[in-house]
Amino acid sequence: MSSVSDMQGTFDYGQPIPGMREWVKPYQVFMGRWEGLCKTFSPEGVFLESTAVHMNVHWSGPDTWHLHEEFDNLYGVGPQVYHSDFKVVGKNCFAENAMIKVIGTGITAYNYNFIIDSAVTRSMVYNNHYFLDANTRRIMTHKLRDGKTTVFQIQDFVRVG
Repeated sequence: MSSVSDMQGTFDYGQPIPGMREWVKPYQVFMGRWEGLCKTFSPEGVFLESTAVHMNVHWSGPDTWHLHEEFDNLYGVGPQVYHSDFKVVGKNCFAENAMIKVIGTGITAYNYNFIIDSAVTRSMVYNNHYFLDANTRRIMTHKLRDGKTTVFQIQDFVRVG
């Protein structure tokens, strides 16, 4: 298990761009260090728990970005760390490792959808990332197992670096 201190260092976050209107490269808006809170709800909408999430996203090549994501307590699993490399092809991105298989699509410069086949949670995860501004992101998550909703999650993040 890595720690939050592993997220500190020198990483290529691309060129900082003031304001949302100038984000032009797909997925550039994801780059940076993020701190967030994940709230989990039952299929009936009952609040179950919340946990801190730490994220570092940086370019590792011209068309590849790296996600380092740490959940203090991923619902139903416990502490969890993901390291994933995403290949960008146009407005799509793809990642696959022993934990996840991901397909992402940029809908606009500020809205991205992801379908995640998670071996960790044994579920299909549907994420919608909304960038409220250059430094604030909300992720709406719907998790299904065997075609049935297991939980809904809302993750709110602020860029801290």
